Amino acid sequence: MSILDNLNENQRKAAEIIEGPLLILAGAGSGKTRTLTYRIAHMIKEKNIEPYFILAVTFTNKAAKEMKERVESLVGIEGEKVMISTFHSFGVRLLRMYAKYIGYDSNFGIYDSDDQLSIVKRILKEIGREINLTPNKIVSIISKAKEDGITPEEFEEKRVFFHDYKTIAEVYKRYQKELLKNNSMDFSDLLIYTNKLLDIEEVKEKLQNRYKYIMVDEYQDTNDIQYQIVTKIALKYRNLCVVGDEDQSIYGFRGANIDNILNFEKDYKDAKVIKLERNYRSTEIILEAANSVIKNNTTSKGKKLWTDKKSKDLITVYEAKNGIDEAYFVAHNIIKNVDNGRNYREFTILYRTNAQSRIFEEVFLKHNLPYKIFGGMQFYQRKEIKDILAYLNVINNPNDDVSLLRIINVPNRKIGARTIEKIRDIQYKKGISLFETLKYIEEATSVRSNTKNSIIELYNFFKTLIEEKEFLSVTEIFDEVIEKTRYLDSLEEEVRVENVLELKNSIIEQETRENNIQLSEYLENISLVSTTDNLEENQDYIKLMTIHNSKGLEFPVVYLVGMEEDIFPGKKVEFDDKELEEERRLCYVAITRAEEKLVITYANERNIYGRIDSFRDKSRFLDEIPMNLLKYINRKEEKTIIKKEKSKKIENFNPFSLKNKGLFNVGDKIYHNKFGNGIIKNIEENKRLIIKFKYEEKKIAIAVAEKVLKKI
Repeated sequence: MSILDNLNENQRKAAEIIEGPLLILAGAGSGKTRTLTYRIAHMIKEKNIEPYFILAVTFTNKAAKEMKERVESLVGIEGEKVMISTFHSFGVRLLRMYAKYIGYDSNFGIYDSDDQLSIVKRILKEIGREINLTPNKIVSIISKAKEDGITPEEFEEKRVFFHDYKTIAEVYKRYQKELLKNNSMDFSDLLIYTNKLLDIEEVKEKLQNRYKYIMVDEYQDTNDIQYQIVTKIALKYRNLCVVGDEDQSIYGFRGANIDNILNFEKDYKDAKVIKLERNYRSTEIILEAANSVIKNNTTSKGKKLWTDKKSKDLITVYEAKNGIDEAYFVAHNIIKNVDNGRNYREFTILYRTNAQSRIFEEVFLKHNLPYKIFGGMQFYQRKEIKDILAYLNVINNPNDDVSLLRIINVPNRKIGARTIEKIRDIQYKKGISLFETLKYIEEATSVRSNTKNSIIELYNFFKTLIEEKEFLSVTEIFDEVIEKTRYLDSLEEEVRVENVLELKNSIIEQETRENNIQLSEYLENISLVSTTDNLEENQDYIKLMTIHNSKGLEFPVVYLVGMEEDIFPGKKVEFDDKELEEERRLCYVAITRAEEKLVITYANERNIYGRIDSFRDKSRFLDEIPMNLLKYINRKEEKTIIKKEKSKKIENFNPFSLKNKGLFNVGDKIYHNKFGNGIIKNIEENKRLIIKFKYEEKKIAIAVAEKVLKKI
């Protein structure tokens, strides 16, 4: 009796091949995670391979966590010794061990896109040159150059941009120096420096002998640097198993190279290839639709998904009058299904771009439907959370100037822009970190004495915690920061206070899961959180997300909305066949997220970039699905106006009041001079409005609201 008896025939074949290169072409929903975890269990339990020698790499924390848990359930405590992680987590672990080889300390910080933007803006201000590109675009150009292996010097030589390349090269040079000075890396660096480590013979040899058996999940999503990392480690023993699906390669825009999976058999001439085509997720009709679409791609290697799941449910297609009609139809359809016994958590709205979520959000708010958007502002990107994390970053890495600049006057210590300028002048003269400069504040003669006292107090606060951090838990450090800075007292809105307290909960949860977790490890975990890591399967709400964010997930009922030319596929496909094939793969991913029911919608008219486009064409991808799989319904057959009495009160959920009869009502769109456009989300006891603006929520008393808000 083998542990592999629990697999189907092709899964078993894949799990039995341990030595040499192996390509597993795993279609959507074909049980690739199951195959990989049983393969690892088979290696440990039945082939007596030390878990220490096994490395499994994937792309999301969620996937890595799931794989680790499954392995541990199969082999027990031995499973803990297997290295199962994301590429970035694996890179961070190596870089912490070998930081000295690349000129860093092991407690280096990890900068996110906001931190990158902050540095680039400051550099642009310093060099004082006019440039036609936004700071965001420059960050994007630098990241792309780094991932393509182009140094700042090479960037200038290559003259990548005809007009502004010299300025960008200068920003790029200063940006890299700033990162090194701050003992910090950005996300591109995590992979770039990991790859550089593997060019050091001593390091490469250690890793090759450590990881004799390598598995890479989602191989179609690897970029050139990840490809090089894997190739270098696998070079000695060649026991490389890659799992992927060329039909689900959808990240070309961020550097993924589909050729990595397409050329695997060229790279490893003796590679064995196993196809997993049996789908355990979707119905026969959904799979037939997916197969019909993807067969039009030249990059498809001819997998054909099949299933035993029979269903008479055809794919519903709704032709909406406009975007509003489309959103009302989806909401009505969900309410009808909930009335018939389904839960809100069974429904997911998928769209091509984040901008498409707005109208669904407005309609759901108006009609009391619980929902959650994935891919908007994430918890760890909120201002109050970033502030507290900035304090923790400085304690962990005192060289982190970006984090210190963020909170040097938060809460208000009367340290203004001029004082910061004086501090920076001293810093440049002495060539030290911003934190170390604080103790020399007495040299700034024009700074007021009470401001100097605040700065010295801040320096002493940090110095004490930096010295004591090894003896304190992360929770204790957090409590010290909150208490000594009186940060909570500076927050005017209760929701922000709640967010900070929720951050403490996240720390406690991690400390419970991982005994003796250090501050650096906690911050590392936070920096590597991805968009759907906090997707709670059992919470009863409708999920809204882009198709890209849905990758790797599955849902009982999927609404694929906005299926129109110029949206899906986008306009770029008219000039680029590769773009069209990637968009088609994205459509294949969207269709194969559905387990039981798929609903596709498109509109004849839509508001695009502030103008009405009245002649919309349905997506060509819809035409690639055979008519016998589709059931078209129109507005005459399906009422799309939801009556309020149809809305149900949702247990264990904070329902939005629909009873305000004053000047303002839930669902009203409003404008505020400072915060811009918003929508009224709730009305508390007819006293306060809770308003969702673009980046945050605000509470405004109705008496004040009448003076500062305009209805739009």
